[in-house]
Amino acid sequence: MRSFPEARPFLPIDLPLVRRLTPHGVSFDFATSLTRGIHTIEGAVFGSVPLADLGTPTFVLRNGDQSYVAQFRHKAEDQHAHIVFIAPDLDKCDGEHAWLHLLDAMVAAAGRRGAVTLNAEVAETSSSFLVLRQSGFGVYARQEIWKREPGPVTPPKSNLLRSETEHDAFGINGLYANVVPRLVLQADSPETGRGGWIYERAGRILAYLSIQEGKYGAYIQSVVHPDAYDQAQLIIAAALHRISRAERLPVYFCMRRYQDWLRGSLSLLGFESWASQAVMVKHTACRVEQTVFRPAHALEGVAHVLPPGSSKLMIERQLPRW
Repeated sequence: MRSFPEARPFLPIDLPLVRRLTPHGVSFDFATSLTRGIHTIEGAVFGSVPLADLGTPTFVLRNGDQSYVAQFRHKAEDQHAHIVFIAPDLDKCDGEHAWLHLLDAMVAAAGRRGAVTLNAEVAETSSSFLVLRQSGFGVYARQEIWKREPGPVTPPKSNLLRSETEHDAFGINGLYANVVPRLVLQADSPETGRGGWIYERAGRILAYLSIQEGKYGAYIQSVVHPDAYDQAQLIIAAALHRISRAERLPVYFCMRRYQDWLRGSLSLLGFESWASQAVMVKHTACRVEQTVFRPAHALEGVAHVLPPGSSKLMIERQLPRW
């Protein structure tokens, strides 16, 4: 591979470059792009100001006449980071080398921030999928995005959902452990305490839904236990009713393949299959397969808590540079 300069963090002087390249980028975060678009400017600018981190680190790479920009999102204390976009598209790049350098920079930065993985959503038929593979990303799950066009919402007959409370964390974690495959849990542990919606029966949480709304649409993510199969359509309808602008904006529903049995309920509610994606993941840490005795201070600041079902310790490492 030919020599490339290092990708570096965004500086205010890069603002014109980010404005110019953003429209030509590839999104890897559909929840954000389908609801709010790719808002790179605000996140990049504030991310460069000390003590004003919005959780959207942005990187720039300049190589002769070609320039590139990439961004990922990661909130403090989250285990997982997510690529927002890379620009320009591979079709407008001089090879894939710049993308590989940007990916390497984002993986290393995510690890330094405490994230265990860096995730991306991408169509398996795209050239982006091949470059992520080349960079060491693996497919951990597949998902289908369903879309409902703007239109009237029929009020549900009963109020099945209630707001999440701080006391629901244990029950939500139990739901994930029982429904989500263990491999996927390594990259998709629940993010509780952020205004989700609960379906509960006999004191047992059987569904957890989160709704993101923006000026371009709404995006629903859910985990529904098979024991709630008979209520699945009503649960989704209740979530749809919670979206204030569903009559004027499209609504998207992210259905993971291990929840494939929800497709009938989605069809009955006016949703149609819209896009198919792979959830690709790269770990920012290495596994310790055997017990290693070290002084307590040697592990200070590098141990990470893993999702339910995993007993291995994750130790942060410095990833190789190109």
